[in-house]
Amino acid sequence: MSNQLRAGVLCVLAALTGGLASALAQTADPHRLYEERCAACHAPHAGDFVRDKLALSGDELVARKSGRALRTILESGHGKLTPEEILSILTFMTNIQQSGRLFQQKCSICHDRAVTLARSELILKDGKLIGRYSKRDIEQFLYTHGRLSPDEVPKMVDVLKRQLTVMPVK
Repeated sequence: MSNQLRAGVLCVLAALTGGLASALAQTADPHRLYEERCAACHAPHAGDFVRDKLALSGDELVARKSGRALRTILESGHGKLTPEEILSILTFMTNIQQSGRLFQQKCSICHDRAVTLARSELILKDGKLIGRYSKRDIEQFLYTHGRLSPDEVPKMVDVLKRQLTVMPVK
C-alpha cells in the first residue's frame, strides 16, 4: 500500500472514529453525569441530593429552599450543562423522586446502590430483568425477597431496569 493511500485510509478512519465518538457522546449516563459534574458541590449520590434538596411540584422538580424549578436553575447555567445533559439529569432526578426512594428503604441495608447492583448483577433479556449469573427472573424473585409488598415489586423492577438503560439524549 502506498504512503498516499495509507494516509487516505487513516484520514477516513480518523473521521469515522470521530463520528463514532460524537455519537457515543450523545448518550448520557445520568449517574456518571451527576457524579462527574454535580457531586463535587452537592451530595455524592443523586438520590441523596434529590431527597434532601428537591421536591416535586406538580410534574416539575423544584428546589426545596428557593422554590425555583430545577429546569430553570440548570438552564440559567448552573452546572454548565448542555441542553441534552439538562434533559438527562431532569429525567433521572424525576425518576428518583417518583420512585419514593424504594430501593433505599427496602434494599440498601444489604445492597449498596441500585445502579451498582443492577449493572453488576442484572441484565435485560427480551424486556425482562434477569439475574446475570443465576439466570433467575428477578420480578418473580422479588416477590419473596427484600421485604417488598406485592405492590412494590413492579416499582422496584422499573427502578432496576432504569439503572441498566443509559438514557439517550433527545
